Order: sequence, then structure tokens, then C-alpha cells
Amino acid sequence: MKITPLSIKRQEFKKRNIGGYDPDEVNTFLEIIANEFDQLQKQNEELTAKVTQMQKKLQDYQQIEKSLQQTLLAAQETSTRAMEASKRQAVLLIKEAELKAKQIIEKAEEEAKAIQNSVLELEERKRTLITRLRSIINAQIQLLNILTENNKTSQKENQEEKNKSVDVESIINRIV
Repeated sequence: MKITPLSIKRQEFKKRNIGGYDPDEVNTFLEIIANEFDQLQKQNEELTAKVTQMQKKLQDYQQIEKSLQQTLLAAQETSTRAMEASKRQAVLLIKEAELKAKQIIEKAEEEAKAIQNSVLELEERKRTLITRLRSIINAQIQLLNILTENNKTSQKENQEEKNKSVDVESIINRIV
């Protein structure tokens, strides 16, 4: 049987004819107990409501904490992935830069070799041209000498011709 303030107030006792309790005192006591019980029951209901409210708040806070932990974990994972992606990108950029630098160096070396070969080729052409020019000039001098001997010009003319004779070395030095 569940005891309520109303059940305490309505509780009736059998009356005895001989002796027994004073019904007014019993009723007064029952009224006091019922009032106290009523207050305790209200207080219990209030406390139960507060406990329920606190449990709801606790659940809300626990849900917020869980959400924050998940958000923090997701942020950490995102940060880790971003760092790893950045490192991979940096490695790729470094490798690409090294490859480009290597290609530039190889191209520069090839161009330097090509220029060096061109210089050597030009120097060889220069030597060949100088040799040809010397041969041509010497042949022309010999031809002039032969022509002068054949004409049997006078001594004076020969002297003038000698003065006019071409200095092969000075011509070559001027060309070079």
C-alpha cells in the first residue's frame, strides 16, 4: 500500500470502548504527519525534477564535449593530412627544381661545348685562310718577280719595284 498525505489524513482507526487513544490527538498527529509527508513529497518531486533537469544538462554537456572532441579530432586529422600533403608537395617541388636545375646545367654545358667547338672550328678556318692567303701572296710575288725579270727593266725600275714589293707578313698581320 502506497502512503500519501491524503491516505494519512483519511486513515481511520477502530475505536475501543475501553481505554485507547484520544481520537483528537490521533487526528492532530495524523494531520501533522500528513502535512510533513506532503512537504517531503513536494520536496522529493522538486529534487527529482532538478535531478532530471541536471541529468538533461549533463547529457547536453556530454554531447557538446563529444562533439568538441570529434571536431578537435577532425581538425587534428585535417591538420595532419594538410601537413603531409604540404610535405609531399614540397618534396615534389624540390625534385622538380632539382630536375630543372640539372636540365639547365646540362643545356648550358651543351651550349658551352657547342660554342667551344665553334671557336675551334673558326680558329681552324682562320689558320686555313691565313695559309691560303700566304700562298696566294707568295705566288703573286713570284709572278711579279718573273714578270720583272722578263721585261728586263732598268736597274732603277728594279729598285723602285723592290721598294714597292709587298711585305707578306705585314699584310697578314693587318688582316689578323
